[in-house]
Amino acid sequence: MKVYGKIHQILKRERIISIVINSRLEYFHMTNRFMKDFKAYLFKKPYVFMEVQDDYIIYGTYKCREINHFIKIVQPTRKGNEVYYDISVIQDGVKSLINKPHNRLFIDLEFSLMSPLSRGVSEIVQYGFILEDENGNMIMEDSALVKPQNKRALNIKTLLFLSRSLEDFDNACEYIEFYQLLSNIIDKYDPKIYAWGQNDILALENSFKLNHLKPLDIRNRYINLMHVIKNYYSYKQEKGLFSTYQEMTHTEETSQIHDALEDALIEREIFYMFKQEINKK
Repeated sequence: MKVYGKIHQILKRERIISIVINSRLEYFHMTNRFMKDFKAYLFKKPYVFMEVQDDYIIYGTYKCREINHFIKIVQPTRKGNEVYYDISVIQDGVKSLINKPHNRLFIDLEFSLMSPLSRGVSEIVQYGFILEDENGNMIMEDSALVKPQNKRALNIKTLLFLSRSLEDFDNACEYIEFYQLLSNIIDKYDPKIYAWGQNDILALENSFKLNHLKPLDIRNRYINLMHVIKNYYSYKQEKGLFSTYQEMTHTEETSQIHDALEDALIEREIFYMFKQEINKK
């Protein structure tokens, strides 16, 4: 349900705000993330528009409704309303970004897992690439295992995670081959790079340092699809790739196979389902 009103009181420790609605003081509880993101505005006691749960819950001595998300936060001033937050502005920005024509590279990376016997940093051990033009036409689909610098990176923990054997890496590509492929794609197609979460960009940047190679232009073209979807719907928490896919396709939960190409294909499918959904509005 939607509620609206001027903040009457803020209970910081309990993460609760109160609003007078129909001459009655109502209490609303929020998550840690909401308190962190919005506390600078809330302490000014502005007017808030919120989507909240219908049912009450008990937090300490307070009977509250849980805040699903803020819709708008506004502070009246002598010069007019000062808008601190408006989810519609964020959604318009996301829609513009998703619909902007450009080549797209959907990327997923698998990394080595640390074990008591392995030392050093986590390394890229598999990549999956889906390259398409601005109209969604497939240009390239590629995937391969990548030999890590540290042989101990291919420990039992990593191999079990990937459902691979040590022999599978006999014909794996060298890191320099992966680096040159990515460099050529960037130079030739100038794509935006879509991935799920921050781990891939951090792994890429660390891999350039680890292999003493010139950093590629990744960060300026990188789009975190998970973060984009989270911001658009104002989710309270980050969601995994497979859980998001299952939610959007209304399919039952299945065990995830850790394969970089499969994950890149799922990223691409989520992108188009999300694009179709936001363009309906």
